[in-house]
Amino acid sequence: MTRGEDHEATQGQGRYQARSADDRSSASLLDAARRMMEDATDAFIVAPLEKDEPFGIITERDIVDLFADEVDIGKVTVGEMASKPLFIVSPGMPILYAAKMFRNGAVNHLAVFNGQEILGIISCNDVLRSLPNLMEQIYSEFD
Repeated sequence: MTRGEDHEATQGQGRYQARSADDRSSASLLDAARRMMEDATDAFIVAPLEKDEPFGIITERDIVDLFADEVDIGKVTVGEMASKPLFIVSPGMPILYAAKMFRNGAVNHLAVFNGQEILGIISCNDVLRSLPNLMEQIYSEFD
């Protein structure tokens, strides 16, 4: 996947952005912030250091909140601060289901997982961007 490449996420009704999905837990939050700026993304998946640990996610909001709390983001690792476990959806899942997961899970990002690898991340913003086209499709079915 290339940076910023769009991929179908849910039955042709939404799209997700390919985002960094192989960052190690040992990277600092400052490194994570740099990587987000380079990749023009707002989140990335944090791979576990140990086999029995869950994958996590770190977001721009997490880093900004920690900075505001005067945490030394150059010394703290993403593994220490990543939200775990990672919430996942499958490719082809209806966008409505993803929206319900956002609401019920109180999360803003979901990993798109095909059973073998993480393909990318879908965010609330991705759902919001898909709504005009989705609603147009729904309304056209009733015409």
